[in-house]
Amino acid sequence: MTERVALVTGAGRGLGRVMALALLRAGHRVFLTSTDQASLEETRRASGAGERAAIATADLANEHSPAAIVSQAERAFGRVDILINNAGVPNPPARTPLELGLDQIRRVFEINTFAQIALTQRVAPGMVERGWGRIVFISTSLDIMMTPGFIAYGMSKACDEAYAAAVSASLHGTGVTANVLLPGGPVATRMADPAGTAKGLLPPDIMAPPIVWLASDASDDVTGRRFIAARWNSALTDAQAAQAAGAPAAWGGARDSSIRPPG
Repeated sequence: MTERVALVTGAGRGLGRVMALALLRAGHRVFLTSTDQASLEETRRASGAGERAAIATADLANEHSPAAIVSQAERAFGRVDILINNAGVPNPPARTPLELGLDQIRRVFEINTFAQIALTQRVAPGMVERGWGRIVFISTSLDIMMTPGFIAYGMSKACDEAYAAAVSASLHGTGVTANVLLPGGPVATRMADPAGTAKGLLPPDIMAPPIVWLASDASDDVTGRRFIAARWNSALTDAQAAQAAGAPAAWGGARDSSIRPPG
């Protein structure tokens, strides 16, 4: 395996921690960011990866944070080969879309969408120059995107998917891919289950096998796809598991292409 450098946002807990630990176990160097120093330290200790793991706190609601994060990662490891856009905030408390204030929606988009776009724009040129790179957006299920009580969160993730699809098309042939990975349902993390008492939730560890594959040379030329971790069958080969768990990102398989008059 070729050692790469990954930048994982929201790496202190939940899905971010699972993916960061999986990438470190796979032998990569990983730069971990979150808003909380203690959780980042805990992730680094749990990895046992020593100097292959570096950490920095960052608030992605601050428009200057993406540039600072990338600069810190490059100072630590020289480059960024893999970007895992995982950090996010949940929907503000509201029963219906009409109850959400624009200021609340803007904050969700600042962290869940605009910061991820800014990070992507910062790291992609270097990836293209080196001829290899991976950009992964962590998304959510399509039904969640349209659920009234999750609408701000859902809209932000829908935008991320559309952006990922457009980026994948624009980077075609460069060696840099852009894909979407999602659990496939509610997960036993602090975002979905703050009290830690809910039952029937997906385990966060389901994210580990697909993220390791997406970050590897084995996923060369796989781009513009959305992968559902709950459908990833580790009993299959990685190629077979990816085929079973994948589909076009951002509704690329829907039959609603624009209609153009003849001539």
